[in-house]
Amino acid sequence: MIFNYLTTAFRAFKQQKQHFLLNVIGLSVGLAAAILVALFAKNELSYDAQQPHAERTYRVAQDYSKLGLGVIPIFNYNQGVRAAEYSQVEEIFALKMVEFTREAEVDVKYNNQGFKLNDLYASTANIENFIDIKTLAGDLKEAMNTPESLALSESEVLRIFGRINVVGETLNHAKGKYTVRAVFADLPDNTHFGFKALVYADNDPKDLMMTAHYVYLRVGAGTDIKALEKQLTEQTYTGEFKGQMFVELHALLDLHLTAKSPFEMKSGGTKQVVSICIGLSVLLILIASFNFINMTVAQSAKRAKEVGVRKALGASKDQLVVQFLSESVLVSVLSMTIACVLVELILPSFNNLVDRDLALNYVSNFGGTIVIIAIAVGVLAGLYPAFFISSFSAKRVLSGDLQRGSTAIWVRKSLLTFQASLSIGLIIGSVTLLQQLSHLQNLPLGYQTNQRLVISDVPVSDVFTQQPSAVFNQLSAINGVQHVGVIDTQLTRSINNTLKPTWPNGEKSSGLTPVIGSSYEVVKSLGLELLAGRDFSAQYAGDWASRTNGVTHLGAIITETVAKQAGYTNMADIIGKTIKDTGRNVDMRVVGVVADVKVGNAHNSNSDIMFLLGFSYFNPTSEVVLTVNPQNIFTIRQQAAEILAQHANVFEPNINLLSDSYAAVLKGDERVSHVVLIFTGLAVFLTCLGTFGLASSAAARRQKEVAVRKVLGASRISIVNILAKEFLVLVGASIAIAYPVTYWVIAEWLANFNDRVEQLGWVYMSAALLVSGITWLTVSSLAFKAASVRPSLILRYE
Repeated sequence: MIFNYLTTAFRAFKQQKQHFLLNVIGLSVGLAAAILVALFAKNELSYDAQQPHAERTYRVAQDYSKLGLGVIPIFNYNQGVRAAEYSQVEEIFALKMVEFTREAEVDVKYNNQGFKLNDLYASTANIENFIDIKTLAGDLKEAMNTPESLALSESEVLRIFGRINVVGETLNHAKGKYTVRAVFADLPDNTHFGFKALVYADNDPKDLMMTAHYVYLRVGAGTDIKALEKQLTEQTYTGEFKGQMFVELHALLDLHLTAKSPFEMKSGGTKQVVSICIGLSVLLILIASFNFINMTVAQSAKRAKEVGVRKALGASKDQLVVQFLSESVLVSVLSMTIACVLVELILPSFNNLVDRDLALNYVSNFGGTIVIIAIAVGVLAGLYPAFFISSFSAKRVLSGDLQRGSTAIWVRKSLLTFQASLSIGLIIGSVTLLQQLSHLQNLPLGYQTNQRLVISDVPVSDVFTQQPSAVFNQLSAINGVQHVGVIDTQLTRSINNTLKPTWPNGEKSSGLTPVIGSSYEVVKSLGLELLAGRDFSAQYAGDWASRTNGVTHLGAIITETVAKQAGYTNMADIIGKTIKDTGRNVDMRVVGVVADVKVGNAHNSNSDIMFLLGFSYFNPTSEVVLTVNPQNIFTIRQQAAEILAQHANVFEPNINLLSDSYAAVLKGDERVSHVVLIFTGLAVFLTCLGTFGLASSAAARRQKEVAVRKVLGASRISIVNILAKEFLVLVGASIAIAYPVTYWVIAEWLANFNDRVEQLGWVYMSAALLVSGITWLTVSSLAFKAASVRPSLILRYE
């Protein structure tokens, strides 16, 4: 019986080659796309699932929203330890940002060669209770309990020593030496943890102010997280910050997709990207399945007599259903095989696109799921056509009286309308994505990114000085360097420090104002637009921060937004006025006002900035900004690295163009736009494929009508328009469906950006015209071919 089913299926495929090829191509493309994005989604959702008790682990974060800032994942470790007083908290773990605070040296020497320890953090000794980490040599717990001890990842050990077994080896640094006491395997990609080196660090239990730790809590099963957040908030924030700042607990399993702070160890993904990819994958499978249903129903008339003969010879309806379902599943399984081949060919390029290292393991649950889905698609896609075709009456079919019925027409039109709606929505979304990305790339930042070469993480003692240091002078002397400036903040990352100002009129600010410590000539260094006053200048040495009688006096350059917050509409009026921070005893005399500067990433940036001359609060490192001749960038990089190694013991420094750093901030959104563009193209392609198949059937079905119209004098164009009208009406219905849904979805996505484009009517109109045009061209090409056939060839037997 099975052999007969297969024989009949292959015979049907041979007789209907076009129908068969269209189905195989559509399903294979749809399945290949679905497999790719499913691999990506599976990887994104697997982050940190391997960690011990991951479902009960939370990271502590601080919410500064009421003070005008965002949520940061950095907390004070000793405040976190106090959480152990609550019975819900079972254990506490912390990683300290010692590379940022410079409590540990990152620049080391081995055999007189300088190296930088990448991604260096200090860890509490219970790290193995919170992270699934494999120790290759030594004792990790001992390393994190012993002063001057170091644990290195496999890649770091090979980079520095060239071998794995290095326990007991020493690395020299400016203040002493490290002893390597453990080597651990590189962390997998699917974790938000991003350290490559771990060091022991002292902890002062009396310090309740310094926030430089990632603090993790493991809580008991069934813990009320909201109640625990409230308890921790009440315990942590008292005095003026009570009711202004809050503790949040973020689930470890959600961090990769939800954590957006610039202080993350690694750049994460987004729920939106995963949702978009999954949605597109499902939509592509649906479109491919709808094509299958539509074309099978449209081709049913050609197999009507076959069904009639089979029924006349005694075939039951169940046997016919099995026959047509087996054909459907066979097409689906063949398409799955082709899809897997396509995946293997495309996967390297797809990995580059999404910046992941994905691989398809066929002998796994995922591989089994692919087979199950392929069979399910075949069954579900072929279910309606199978019952529809098997329901034909043998008597009516064999007598030539075949009525297709309104149900088949309704199904065909509904599915085609849905396909066109998806195509229109995806086109609108793609264009809006590109517009938003272009808007962000061309956004006026308030500072210049061109010709600015930035050296990151240079110790403040080497460059952030009132009198030019040796390093400063050496960098200034490099051929091609036009100017050297210093700030204590990465402009494309976030603000490190804030003050709570009291304005010149005595009114206190309700929020915190971000501040950036700078050297002289910050306006010239960053290319700021000066609206009033002057730049910081060595001619006014008194502007440099100095402490007198417990009060820090300094000069300040503020942005236009800060001036307006202080109550000044005329920028010149605030020049010479003093802004105070009574909590930290800082008096800031305004010497200049500049146009707003956007500091931070595309999703979360600040414009209310104050530049403070010679003031760097708790920042151990700074950013050196070189204004350079673009033709000399390569040699400038080399010479700058040599100068830092010789005069500051800084090895392998990060030296990047500011324009490249800002482009890197937008890379995630750029990936989203590329993914959506690719899948939109596939969706439109599959829709055209389905339209082509249906139009081909419609043209064949109406050949006699076309012939009669030609005999009666109808032109080819009129016949083409008559045949195309049926499809264009369906496109019109799809436009009415697509517009409101698409507008709502895009509005939700754009709400994630501080600066965003408006949804434009011409984009919606263009998408509708494009789909309508493609549909008309697809249908008219087939209709024109049908209208070109001589009527005598069609009507000669009538």
